[in-house]
Amino acid sequence: RLIEGEDLSFDDARGLFGAFLDGTASPEQVAAVLCCLRQKGESPDEIAGAGTAMRDACVRVDSPGTLLDIVGTGGDGACTINLSTCSAILAAACGAKVTKCGNRSVSSACGAADVLEALGLDLELDLDDVTACIEQVGLGFLYAPKNHPAMRFVAPVRKALGVRTAFNLLGPLTNAAGAQRVVIGVFDEKLVDLLAGALERIGIVEHAVVIHGVGLDELSPLGPCTVRELKKGGDGTYASSTWTLEPQDYGMPRCSLPDLVGGGPEFNRNALRRCLAADPASIPLGEETTLNDAACRDAIALNAGMGLYVYGAADTVAAGVDLAREGLASGAGLAKLDEWIAATQAYKK
Repeated sequence: RLIEGEDLSFDDARGLFGAFLDGTASPEQVAAVLCCLRQKGESPDEIAGAGTAMRDACVRVDSPGTLLDIVGTGGDGACTINLSTCSAILAAACGAKVTKCGNRSVSSACGAADVLEALGLDLELDLDDVTACIEQVGLGFLYAPKNHPAMRFVAPVRKALGVRTAFNLLGPLTNAAGAQRVVIGVFDEKLVDLLAGALERIGIVEHAVVIHGVGLDELSPLGPCTVRELKKGGDGTYASSTWTLEPQDYGMPRCSLPDLVGGGPEFNRNALRRCLAADPASIPLGEETTLNDAACRDAIALNAGMGLYVYGAADTVAAGVDLAREGLASGAGLAKLDEWIAATQAYKK
């Protein structure tokens, strides 16, 4: 069917990817299906079925209550500082309960796991300790190799292919804690409707946005950003709307990409702490850079503010951005980061 250009049903995709993730499919079969899907173009049902299979295979983290994730697909190639990670920390500092999923870098110089490890976070915590950390700090990191060990069956094929496949889109859909409120960034505007459709078909989220901003998988002051919003009603169906977020409406001047560009884990560690500090100048970056404190903090406030709106801590995006700005001005973001690091180190002992 795929060779003929036909779409798979949700159930067919779920079964097929289930076979990939339990090791029963051969590498040749995995490669053939992934390439056919890429050539044809994945459908929402196919991504939803694949994502559900990945959720079926994951090692879950059980945390009660409403949970938020702010996450991107990666793949934009812009090598910005870790904006979604920084925004997730800030959202937690402003009252959200955050389960941030992530991994090491694939397409950038520094992934979420890379910068958090450089900051001193213990990535290898037992999952019971991750759960305890979420309850204690209001923030936990769901490290992909710990929560999705079944990905080991497809890793060699993905590496050998060396191109974007459906698996590159599944991470943000497969939060191991089952976050009901999500902000998902995509690197290509054409993926906004695809991932929104997949989220709707999976049906786990209660309030979600899929975003794309001027070539980035995050909101930023670079320019207008596309937002696809999903809200689940009492009957289980979703109300969907697509709108444009204009950062200038929030008092944020335009920036350029070099204002947001980071580096490797050590540089991004310093940049993340600097961006979350009440006084950014108090934390030196340690090397010459084009990084602009104001532009980075605006981008972080936008993404955290969107997260706080989706989470329900703010009635509007504007109110969420104001709340995030207060968290930056007070230094609450950096305090939350230090609390988180200390908690993971204590569990390790």
